[in-house]
Amino acid sequence: MDKLSIAKLKVSNIMTKTLITATSDVTVEVAVRRMIDNDVECLPIVNAKGELCGLITFRDVVKKVVYTSAFGWELTVDEIMVKNVTTVSPDSTLLDIIKIMKNRHLRRLPVVDASNKLVGLVTNFDLALFGWELE
Repeated sequence: MDKLSIAKLKVSNIMTKTLITATSDVTVEVAVRRMIDNDVECLPIVNAKGELCGLITFRDVVKKVVYTSAFGWELTVDEIMVKNVTTVSPDSTLLDIIKIMKNRHLRRLPVVDASNKLVGLVTNFDLALFGWELE
């Protein structure tokens, strides 16, 4: 498959669909344990309807809890998560997400449907599997 054909692939064809998530009321400690236990670098934060509310990464934890020397393990995820999350739809193409990730220096993009329900996640690793390097 050539790069042009790959660029036209829909996000829904490559995204991770089975996601480990959390709600915004869990503590940072619980979120970190969930990431470690499931070997993931980020947790999409969803509400009871499965709608995306934010995203927390190991970098968020290091920057906002560990680095600041705060005693932040009791903080809730809501207090440190990124709330203005850039997302894509399942119908976005690989070219669309490559542009977004490269221009905004992102490593991952949550995929949401028209009602903002989380349906998947695309990472820079997913793109690398198709021969696209962002760095």
